[in-house]
This record gives sequence, structure tokens and C-alpha cells, in this order.
Amino acid sequence: MTSLSDRIRDFGDAEDDLKVVLSSELIGLLSQQLYKSPIKAIEELVVNAYDADASECWIGIPGGGDGLFLNAVYVFDNGSGMDHAGLADLWHVGHSKKAEEGRISSRLARKQIGKFGIGKLATYSLAYRVTYLTRTDGSEDVRATTLDYRKFMSDPQGAGVPVSLPVRRVDLSELMAEEDFTRNLQTVGIDSQRLSDEPQWTLVILEELKNSVQEMKHGRLLWVLSTAMPLGSEFRCYVNGDQIHSSKENLEKLITFSIVDIAQSRIDALNDKYDEDWRVEGDALVSSSFPSGVTGDAFVTRQSLYGKSDDIARSNGFFVRVRDRLVDTDDPLFGMRPLSYEVFSRFRAEVSADDLDAIITAPREGIEQGGLRIKFTALLEAIYYEARSRYGELQRQGLKAEKQKNEGKRDFVDKKRLVERPTADALTATAAEKRAGEDGSGAEADGSWFYLDVQQDDDLSQVVSTLYNPDVDRIYRYQRVGLGRSARMVAFDPLNATFTLNADHDVVRAYDGDAASSKLLEDLVCAEALLEVYLRERGLSADVIGEVLEQRDLLLRNLTRDNVYSLRAIAQGLLASMDDERDLETNLVVAARALGFVAKHLSGAGNPDGLARFTDYPTGVILITLEAKSSSKVPSLSAIDFAGLMEHVVNEDAHGCLLVAPAYPGDSDDDNAAARRAQELKISCWTVQQLADVLLAVETRHLTARHVLDIVLNHFRPADVAAAVRDLLAEERPHNRALYGAVVRALTILENRLLDRPRTKEFVEATVVTQVGFEEVQGAEISRAIEDLAGASMGAMDLSGERIILHTSVEELARRVSHLLGDPGPVLGPGTFRQPSTGSPDSEVEG
Repeated sequence: MTSLSDRIRDFGDAEDDLKVVLSSELIGLLSQQLYKSPIKAIEELVVNAYDADASECWIGIPGGGDGLFLNAVYVFDNGSGMDHAGLADLWHVGHSKKAEEGRISSRLARKQIGKFGIGKLATYSLAYRVTYLTRTDGSEDVRATTLDYRKFMSDPQGAGVPVSLPVRRVDLSELMAEEDFTRNLQTVGIDSQRLSDEPQWTLVILEELKNSVQEMKHGRLLWVLSTAMPLGSEFRCYVNGDQIHSSKENLEKLITFSIVDIAQSRIDALNDKYDEDWRVEGDALVSSSFPSGVTGDAFVTRQSLYGKSDDIARSNGFFVRVRDRLVDTDDPLFGMRPLSYEVFSRFRAEVSADDLDAIITAPREGIEQGGLRIKFTALLEAIYYEARSRYGELQRQGLKAEKQKNEGKRDFVDKKRLVERPTADALTATAAEKRAGEDGSGAEADGSWFYLDVQQDDDLSQVVSTLYNPDVDRIYRYQRVGLGRSARMVAFDPLNATFTLNADHDVVRAYDGDAASSKLLEDLVCAEALLEVYLRERGLSADVIGEVLEQRDLLLRNLTRDNVYSLRAIAQGLLASMDDERDLETNLVVAARALGFVAKHLSGAGNPDGLARFTDYPTGVILITLEAKSSSKVPSLSAIDFAGLMEHVVNEDAHGCLLVAPAYPGDSDDDNAAARRAQELKISCWTVQQLADVLLAVETRHLTARHVLDIVLNHFRPADVAAAVRDLLAEERPHNRALYGAVVRALTILENRLLDRPRTKEFVEATVVTQVGFEEVQGAEISRAIEDLAGASMGAMDLSGERIILHTSVEELARRVSHLLGDPGPVLGPGTFRQPSTGSPDSEVEG
């Protein structure tokens, strides 16, 4: 059976052929398959219909049921058709009259979508043959032309090969006599008589379809069209006879009200401020300035109204009609400047005010400035604040209902309102700006977000829909990853509900040392990441946000450097300053203070880098000098200057010297010169790494200045110091966090067992050794740990001989001894925002 396009060649009268010339650019576009997706290709045909001022577009695709359409795709629209010159321009690749005629269509004042003149190539991804049937307004003629893409492939050189496209004036009666054609039209949803009745239309028929069309998912096509096109009363779209509705029509409306229902107090305030007499008459607000009245409705949705189609026609804000025509369409605020934009992305108001007709500008698109507009804008502001007030009341009701829940199920953090909806709003707003050709970038110099971690290959629609979904209760987790000192403090991944703390950032290093400050740190980074979201949600530009957050990050970094107390941060500071003389001196003094010394930074000619004093009762005061030798490589013997270091010890009447350096010459040979001089002059030679290791072990192994002094005063050669530090860190110290935690777990296990027996040390000891990793711990060690916990429990636990007496729950005991366990635990309960912590922050660092 011959195709319809073949049979059309015998219809009606022939006109001059069209000459289509392949350029090298066109060959490149076709060979790379500019529009690889068949869905995108169909979307481009719908875009063409929209740009042609169509009010309807009907699409028929194969596979829609019962083997329809004879393996063809039909796209019909009632927009402006094409005459012979229009068909010639259609195939003028890389050029479009849309650009010459402006970005606004003539009949419906639409913002044009297509602009490059290459959308017609989209059909290449659907079929090998495309036929255009079209009729222009005021003409009885129907013209037809067919392009076979395979003709372009016959010349391997490509450029400059002309292809002739015959154009026929088709007799509609002949066309209607084709039964398969009329049957297909009816299946699409079009009565064939409509082709005679409609003054203008275009029908695109795609034949000899490619395999991609058969594999196309119809559901995906419907979703793309419902989100990508501004569907509504002015432009309707149908697929296989069924109308597609805008995805925004399905958005849940939280608040809906008529403008006559705004609070009387707002109306009174308007009247007082503008000497007006606004009053409700029927369904309108009427005043002496607006005798015909102002009518309309407003609503606020749960999700943002921003979407994929907003670069074509916006969805939020005010839509003002004057005598049934939209005016000032480009300004969603209609000149209003609200104090808050909190609900603006979800707010829409349709307002009619015919009295504004007197101040409509000449093109009938704008409103003149003046007293009447000022009064009208004030009314719009009252409408917006009414919506915002109702939205706020809805939020308060939600909080009130939340208070009625039991502690373990109560959301103290309104995740939807404070985290997820603002993030989704900010992401969709940024995407809409980007599609509209505005900035649409993040706050970083490279266009990425400052704190938000949204990957380029993430399906943004999936991220946003997940965040908006009211039925998904997300629990947020915090992880630590070493990203480098210059990287941002936190990366917030909204799709996976994860805050990644940069373990190398100054603030994280300073406050992530113990569980209590770590939880506060987690709260800080959460608020910091959401600050970017809130700023973007309020309409601030990305570059301003970037400058503010950059300055804030610098302030936070410097504040932590000004008052460092985290042992982990101090240790990392030591390691980072190995090749910086001044920084290493400063960090050595800070490290001495952290170990328990009273330390002072001196430096300068003739002085040691610092002094450290420790009062050892009953021995008295012990004073040592502090010396730092920075170097990017192993310092030489002359650079160390052992004689000078000994002179400092003598001058300060000190008991010894603590020297730190990145490494020592020949430190593996006990008889080398550096080792001999260190031993002779009693200079204790530490590496920076060794001192950092001791700092990191202070809390877990209960190390003090005494332990460091013992090495400084008795071990001098680099090898001897290294061995002493190894022994110190390897020494079994059972009274650490791990053992304390095992005891508390044992008490938890026993809490509801053997209730007719008293708790004893023996019970707890037997339970501790059943835990993984504690099988070899001795009973005496566990007994000492129990005694330590009792002494630190602030009355929660007492000992009576071997008996353990609990005066509180085990959970409360754990909270009171949190400084020993390393995790204070929540006071009120587990909470519903974050995942429960599984250990100390240090154990969570990933790389």
C-alpha cells in the first residue's frame, strides 16, 4: 500500500518546487542527532504550534491502541498556516522569521519559544519522511510538501547538494476521499470536516517511523508536555484524543479565597492611608476610584508554582485583566514590593479591574504610573498579605497539632516548612531563571551552589518532587569527609538528605572533637546550608549571596583560629604548619597549653620559641623550653643548632627542652651526630607527627602534661623519643571511652532482667566480656571503670561494696557521664530530624 505522501503527489496543481540546500552545519546536526529523543521531537512540533498562535494542538501517535495510525504520527494545530513563501522559510535551516518579527507573536501576544530555526530538524529523530499540509487564513488553498531525509544522505560530501521539494495545491475533496486519512484524523480526535471549516491550520504527518518511536513511553510524553508547555484555556493539547492538563492544575491548594474575603482591618487600613472608600458589593470590592469594582480569587499551593514552562509563561504572582485582557504580563508583582517573599513562589491571584482601562498604555500591555495605579497596587499588596497571613495561620495550626503528639513522634523541626519546601522552591526558581535566559546559577564563581550539592546529572524533577512529597518523612544524616582546607564547610545533598561536613575545614576541626560540641556543629552547618536556600528563596541574586557567604565563611574560620580549644584542631594545625616557622612556633605553644602546661610564646633573637610551666605537687614547678624547627624537608644539623637550644635552657633556668621538627637527620642511627648532641645536651627531639598523635590521644587515654614531661626529661635522641611515644600510646588504658561505653551497655542489657537480684559488679563484668572487642578485658579493669562512672554520675549511681545502686534510668546515667562516654545523648528524646549518632565524630570521617 502506497503512503499518503506518495498519493498526495497526484492531487491538485503543482507549484514551484522548493530548493533545500544542505550546509555542512546541517549535516553535523543530523549526524549528531540534535534531538535524540522522540519525545523531545514531538515537543518541538507542539512548540511550533504554540508559536503559530494555535489554541489547540492534536497529536496522534502509534501504539495508542488497536494498531492505530498505520504506523504514522499526526500533529495538527489551528495556528497560522503557511503559504508557498512560508513553506520555503520552513526549510531555510538556521534561520527563522520569528527572530525578524520579534519574540512576541502578532495575534495572541505570546512570548515565542523557538528562535533558532532548527526545531524542524527534530522530526529526523522520528521518521524518514515528513509531510506538511497547511492552510493560511483567508485562503481556500491547502498546500502540501514532503521531505525524505534519506535524499540528503546520498552525497558523501554533503555541502551544497540541493534537494527539490514539490509543492502541491491540494483539493480538500480529494484529500477527504482518502479513507485511511480521515479514519486516522477521527482517531486523533479531529473531525475531517474541520479542515474545511477552519480558516487556518497545519497538519504534520510523519511516515516510515524509526524504531525509537515504537519504544517511546507514552506516559513520559504526557508528563513532559504537561510540565513543559503553558497549557490552559488559551492553549490546549491532546494526545490520541485525550486532553493533557498542566501539571500545575494538580498542585494541592492549601489556601483559596475571594478577594472580597480579605480581612476588614486590611480594607480599613487602605481607606485610611489612601483616603479611599473600599467596600464589598456582591463579589467585588468597589470604591470611588474603582466604581466598576475589582473581582478575583487567590490561592497558595503546597508546592512552588515555578516549573519547566515558566520560561514561556509564568505561573505565580498577579494576573490582572482589564476588559478580559491580560496586562503587564511580565511583572508578577505588578509593581508591588512586599516585605517578604516567603509564599510568593506558591501564590497566584487572578484579578479583574476594568476601571484601569483609562490608564492602559498604547500597546495595551502596560499600566501608566499615577494615583490610580498606586491605589490598585496597594489593594494587590493587601491581597498578598492576606494570603501570607492565612498561610502563616495554617503553619501555626500544624505546630499546634504537632504539640499533641508523644515525645518520640513529635517533629520539633518542621522539616517540610524549614528545609524541604524552601529547598525545592529555590531549586525550581533557579532552574526557571536558567531556562528564561537569566542568571540561574549558583553562588560560586563557577556557577555552582555554595553549599547545596546538586549534581548536574541529577533529575531535578525527581529531587523537587521528592522534597515536595508530603507523605515522605525524611531523616537527615551527617557524615564527615576530608575535602581539603579550602573547600566549603558543608555540602547539603537534598536528594539523599545528607549533610557532609568537611573534616578539614577550620570550623569543623575546631568543634568536632567531642560529641556535645559536634551536635552543636551539626546544627550550625544545617542552618548555614539552609541560609543559602533562604536567601535564594527571597529573591537575592546569586552573586550577592556568594559574596555574603564567602565573607561569613572567612569570619567563621578566623573566629575559630582566634580561640582554638579542640585537640583535634590543634593537632591538625601542628601538622599543617610544618614548613611555616611562625605558625609552627604558635601551634607548639597552643599544643603545650592543651596538654596542661602554662605556656607562653616568646621567639625573637636570644629567646626560645616558648616556655611551658607545670606545677607538680609536691615536687614543685617544672619549666621547659619549647623550640620549633620548621622545614619542608629534613632540617640539617646546623639548622637545628643544638648548642643554641641548650643556651636557651640555661638562660631560662629550665629543666629541659621540647624540640619539634618534621624529621631529624639520620634518625634511624643512634650514633649519628644529631642523636649524640641531643643526648649530651638533653634536648628531647620530637617530630611534629609524634606530638600531634599524643594530642589526639589525650582524652581517650587520659594523658596529661606529666606523661609528656616524663619523655621530655628522660628521652632525648629521636629514636628514644619515638620509642617512648610508641610505648605511651600503646599502653593499655582500660579506663577509656570504649570501656565506659561497654559498662553502660551492660547496665542497659541487665535493666529489665533478673529483677529479683541486685545489680553487682560481677553481673556487669560478666556482661561486658560478652561484647565484641572486650573478651580479654580483666575484671579488675571493668571494676575500676564502674567506680569511675559512679564517681562521675552526679548521684545517678552509687556503690555499696560490690552492689551497684542506680537512682535513675540507665539513659539518664549515660547523659550525666557523657563527658566520659563521648556522646551526651538527647535530654528530651531521640528526635525526628537527624539519624541517631553511632559513636564519636572522629569515627565517622570518610577519607
